[in-house]
Amino acid sequence: ARKPQAAATALARLRDASDAAARQFQLTPKPDYLFPFSGDPALVAAVKAAWPKPDARSAWILDTLQETLAINQLWMTGQSWASNQRRAANLRANLLRHWRSSAQQPKLFMKFGASHMQRGLTGVGTYDMGTLVGELAAIEGKTAFHLLVLPGRNTQIASFDPIASTFKPRPAGGGYEKGLERLLDEALPDVPTLFPTEPLRRLAGSARENAGPELVRTVNGFDAILVLTGSTPSNNF
Repeated sequence: ARKPQAAATALARLRDASDAAARQFQLTPKPDYLFPFSGDPALVAAVKAAWPKPDARSAWILDTLQETLAINQLWMTGQSWASNQRRAANLRANLLRHWRSSAQQPKLFMKFGASHMQRGLTGVGTYDMGTLVGELAAIEGKTAFHLLVLPGRNTQIASFDPIASTFKPRPAGGGYEKGLERLLDEALPDVPTLFPTEPLRRLAGSARENAGPELVRTVNGFDAILVLTGSTPSNNF
């Protein structure tokens, strides 16, 4: 549907603010200046108010942008738990939106950050998509397989530059190895190593092993762990 002139004007203001944030980020490359973190939700609300009956795709984009700004503003104001809860709820809602729109429930391959695909309570205190995926599969009489992929020791990963839209190599990190050091130490030194977690659950559940909460949560939340020893960062197309 053709948008009203008032909506086009409001959308132009929104685009100008996004462009200004991108220019500021180029001068000072901190996430604080990216529009999804610094943008004013009122700019999106103005577009929605001036466009009461948008087409379905435009409505979804505006809803997603408005929710992203709300999630990230909670994070920027130190409300990390509330931000993580709202992000998980948004991801689950989007998954259900796609799932319900399918005439026949498809076989899915999903690639997300590890905490989003973990079954049970995650390390940031949320029940994310990983739990929902398993429940949806059970409803359909199927199963879900959860694979955690970790960089090996002394490897590099690709870090995305949102302004240049390119990937740059950097040392692996980010805290995913916290609590999993014993597992990483057992990985083969020169090739990728796959650890099925079912045998590890018996050990992790034993008080004698003193596995630590992160290792217990990980082996219960994933069906296998792949450590990519010797891996290299992805390159730009």
